Amino acid sequence: MVPKDMLISGLWGDRPPNTAEQSVYTYIAGLRRVLEPHPGTRGPYAVLVSRSRGYALERGQMQVDVADFERHLAEARRLHSAGDHRGGLRALDAALAHWSGPALCGVPGPFAEAERARLEELRLSAREDHADTLLGLGLHQEAAAALTDLAAEAPLRERTRDLLMLALYRCGRQADALQTYMDIKRLLAERLGVDPGTALRERYELILRADPSLARVQDRASGAKAPARPPRQLPRAASVLVGRAEELVRLRSLLSPWDGGPPQAVVAITGAPGAGKSALAVRAAHASSSAFPDGQLYVNLQGATPGGERLKPIDVLGRLLRALGLPGGAVPSEEDEAAAVLRDRLEGRRTLILLDDAAGPEQVRALLGLPSGNAVLITSRESHAETDDCVQLVLGRLLRSEAVTVLAKLVGAERIAADPAAADRLAHLCDLLPLSLRLAAARLAERPDWTARDLGTRLEDRRRTLHELESGRRAVRSSLELSYEGLAHGGELDRLAARTMCHLGVLHVASLTPELVSALLREPVDAAERALGRLARAHLLEISGPGRYRLHDLVRLFTIELADARLLPEARKDALMSALGFYGATARHASTVLDPHRVQLPWPTVPQRPLALTSADEARDWLEEELPDVVATAAQAMQSEDDDVARLGAYVGFSLMWQLTRGAHRHEQRDLNRQALAVGERTGDQEILSLAHGQFAHALVNLGRETEALLHQRAELELRRALRDRFGEMRALGNLGVVLLKLERYAEAREGAEAQRAIAREIGSEVGERHSLLIRVVACRELGDLTAAMSLLGEVLALAQAAGDRYHESEGLALLSELCLDRGDPRTAKSYLERGLRLAREIGYRVSECESLAMLARVHRLLNEPARALAYAREALAARQRSADENLSRLAEDELRVIETAFPELRATREVPPRAALTG
Repeated sequence: MVPKDMLISGLWGDRPPNTAEQSVYTYIAGLRRVLEPHPGTRGPYAVLVSRSRGYALERGQMQVDVADFERHLAEARRLHSAGDHRGGLRALDAALAHWSGPALCGVPGPFAEAERARLEELRLSAREDHADTLLGLGLHQEAAAALTDLAAEAPLRERTRDLLMLALYRCGRQADALQTYMDIKRLLAERLGVDPGTALRERYELILRADPSLARVQDRASGAKAPARPPRQLPRAASVLVGRAEELVRLRSLLSPWDGGPPQAVVAITGAPGAGKSALAVRAAHASSSAFPDGQLYVNLQGATPGGERLKPIDVLGRLLRALGLPGGAVPSEEDEAAAVLRDRLEGRRTLILLDDAAGPEQVRALLGLPSGNAVLITSRESHAETDDCVQLVLGRLLRSEAVTVLAKLVGAERIAADPAAADRLAHLCDLLPLSLRLAAARLAERPDWTARDLGTRLEDRRRTLHELESGRRAVRSSLELSYEGLAHGGELDRLAARTMCHLGVLHVASLTPELVSALLREPVDAAERALGRLARAHLLEISGPGRYRLHDLVRLFTIELADARLLPEARKDALMSALGFYGATARHASTVLDPHRVQLPWPTVPQRPLALTSADEARDWLEEELPDVVATAAQAMQSEDDDVARLGAYVGFSLMWQLTRGAHRHEQRDLNRQALAVGERTGDQEILSLAHGQFAHALVNLGRETEALLHQRAELELRRALRDRFGEMRALGNLGVVLLKLERYAEAREGAEAQRAIAREIGSEVGERHSLLIRVVACRELGDLTAAMSLLGEVLALAQAAGDRYHESEGLALLSELCLDRGDPRTAKSYLERGLRLAREIGYRVSECESLAMLARVHRLLNEPARALAYAREALAARQRSADENLSRLAEDELRVIETAFPELRATREVPPRAALTG
């Protein structure tokens, strides 16, 4: 429904004539004479119908050429993305066939003017896309002819000239292609006083030197390799986006100027939570996508995610660079360097970057200052007025008519139109904010027996709710409470979904699975799955992957408050303890399935059963996918003032020992065990203190802080002896040996390893005996006793192979290869390293994998096989990319530098620069 005042504003703007309303009636009558199937009769009308204070076209009665045109354009983009260029060409032909002259020709007024400009831009972009597709299919003559006409019609469009230059060149008309550039350069200087953009200048230089990259790349049907597709990362645009027409036109004019000039460098959409910033940004990005042929990138910065951690600028830079085709190993680890690489990567390109949910200007500052032709679109709750070269759009409330339309689209036009006054009142009670309106509509959808007046009356009766709807976060909280109440008073499944919402606030994790929610609720997994599905249908959760869900950012905050308000302290504790029990039990079980020879740290008895994981692949996938959430849960629990919760949180952290070790997650291991130490000291729990000292020492020694690690490792040994725990004492002696080796105190390390082996034999610990032998091998080698080291190594390899312990066997093979290198036998070392590498990869030990690859590079260097050496060095760099261990980084890069020094001819082929970014 379009109100009369909107029609008047669209036709005459801010200064309508006194006869405007009468003129509208006259025009409506004229339209009816054309559109109605029975002209001349006076109502009821079938096509153009009257509504309260406005008019509407009956759905299904009209076919609009603009809608058909835009539908064909969308289909063309979809087919092009799928690689069906011929299908895309047919869709573009169908789209352009709708045009027979200027849009809305002769229609005056601000609405027609803006719409005419929008449609004309779409038409010109579609013609450019059509020519671009012809080029992709090898139809250069046809493309050149179409682009010549288009350049005459729109002489200042740089993309048209760019494509025309390429088409002419591929037709063998190099001179004409160069003249096309000179023509546009002259026109731009004469009419606008500017020079051609970077893309045109770069195309001119390539044509000038007849660069081979300009040659036609065959399509898939020819069997040749197709070029890499530019990134298209934008989320799907919201299906319901009412209003914001003025803002959308403004954004499009900034991102895709009507005159074909470069886009605004930075555009920020700011406003209150629930104002629809992200939805508008995504829609504007899609609408302007044709102006950015080199890609559209998207990153959720999580700046206002309750309970979540906002992304760091260096992490965002890494994501963008990888999406632009930079190998992961080549991403710099320093923020300034990574930003410089991003600018270099985007030089001469036209790319749009959408940074959603920024915490503030500081989070995005390093991502700005991009070359001309690129644009950054930001959404944020914080003002970006201080950001350089930024145009800020502050998003306020919807117009009343727009808010009512939102309700009509979500609930049904007939239901809302039945009582327009009540719909108007409900829109104002929702403060005209899109999120509040959506949630109110969800209540109506869940209760088909309610009218708009019924829901409005409920809101008015809750004076506190009405007050909270007036601003900011409170508007979201009260709207969410409406949805919760609707579930809590519904059927059995709705009530279960409401109880699930309460329990979700107990646990601050990024993602949810039915198994985790089952533990929280102490309900069967299928019940948890149905409850999550119900919440997803109510748009209170979103599906983030198969069997995985994610809370909307604002809903997360509401569930935290809901848990505090609706659950007793005992219920919150029970839910958190259940989740901890599930996480810890499953982590231990998964580690055992992945490597049954690794001894798990002590674990208290819990009623929760671990997830059924039967294969090493399942175990590895679960550990890698769930690790961030398990770490977050353990950390959250250890901050609790409840000793029971804090102690179980510490044990959950201990359950991750082997996964943190395998993946070289040193910082997580350090932080978790620092917290566990505090829990042990606070509660006086000697077992937790002992385990935390040992695990903290393990993390410190891998972070290069061996002196600190020694203090904690000795503390664990003393506690184990005080507890008369022989197995714990044996394990502590072994870990002490590792620290002493790092400190180059080899004689002490050997002595401690002998004591460890004595206890291991006493208590029957085969794994302890193997560990002690490995310590002694390293100590003897460093002390110069290679004969003893070789003898001990043979013993430990025999024991590991007999037990099937692939980790100790891999470690032993690595040491054996080092001894072979000590004796000047790189060829034998090579065979041992290749066996050890296979074992390390089978069990997922990143440290062993990277070390083996670096040593293989060294071996092939010594064998005077530079190509193989370089390949292994690069593979080692790629392996360390999956690890946050800086020691591995130095090991791989040092070997690469040695290879390049020994074989200078290889430097020109280097692909991975030193000090590339490390990711965990």
